[in-house]
Amino acid sequence: MRIHHVGICVPDVEKALDFYTRVLGFEQEETINLGGVNYYFVGDGTIKIEIEPSRTPGKNPYDNGIGHIALAVEDLEALADRLQQEQVTFLVPPSQFRPDRKIAFIEDPQGIRLQLIQFLE
Repeated sequence: MRIHHVGICVPDVEKALDFYTRVLGFEQEETINLGGVNYYFVGDGTIKIEIEPSRTPGKNPYDNGIGHIALAVEDLEALADRLQQEQVTFLVPPSQFRPDRKIAFIEDPQGIRLQLIQFLE
């Protein structure tokens, strides 16, 4: 298991993209549109950051910050079985996300959201 990316929620996506690309030198790698919302991935070859708009812009500053940590796993179904044995509740159960990957979401005991990703070959 390894960290695949860290997702951050920001009130101003354009400012965040400018900072991570122009200032820090990350490359914009991918944009995914889900339900009419764009999620932007930037990276430097060693780490990826997913930039997403705040869930309630301008209303609650605590909606900003780390949205989730994504972990790349070898076998999502086997891990899901183990997590269920440990009585971990799935926010999103294992499912086919795109043709090349399966995902699931859980929370750790402190409420930190974890995205589990299995890349299919």
